[in-house]
Amino acid sequence: MNDQAAPTTSLEAAARRRSRESGFSLLELLIVCAVIGIVANIMIPALYSALYRAKAARIMEDFHLVRTMASQHYVDHSFFPAETGPGVEPPELSSYLQGRLVWTHADYQYDWELWVDSSGNPTQPSTGVIVGFSIVTSDPALAAAVHRIYKGTVLDTVPNHTTFIIEPYQS
Repeated sequence: MNDQAAPTTSLEAAARRRSRESGFSLLELLIVCAVIGIVANIMIPALYSALYRAKAARIMEDFHLVRTMASQHYVDHSFFPAETGPGVEPPELSSYLQGRLVWTHADYQYDWELWVDSSGNPTQPSTGVIVGFSIVTSDPALAAAVHRIYKGTVLDTVPNHTTFIIEPYQS
């Protein structure tokens, strides 16, 4: 009977040894956590940079659409649409844009600019009379991404506004 009990005991002992040896040591877990932290520190800034580049590319695409439709409106009517506030589509452009543009986003808004008063004088004397398209955002990283991607004339005269010049206005 002892002969049969001994193998069972040695099997149980081997199973206990394996269960103790199958886990990770604290040092191994700390090393894995450190490696994950290093990879995250490398990848998270790259991810945010990619997100800002994507938003800036979308803003540029929307700017080109508005510029084209505003120019078409000017050709059809010999004047540009009147100034509107941030997030408000100029009513004169609605038939041209046909709902293809969202003027208010979570972290930025678009603003149609016509820097001229009713008598034809510039409302922004430092820049003169301008027709433009502004991005209104309090996120400086988004504004910087837009500046990096756009190669034309950009004005930052109004706080939190980055204005793309469509053209100097000739009344």
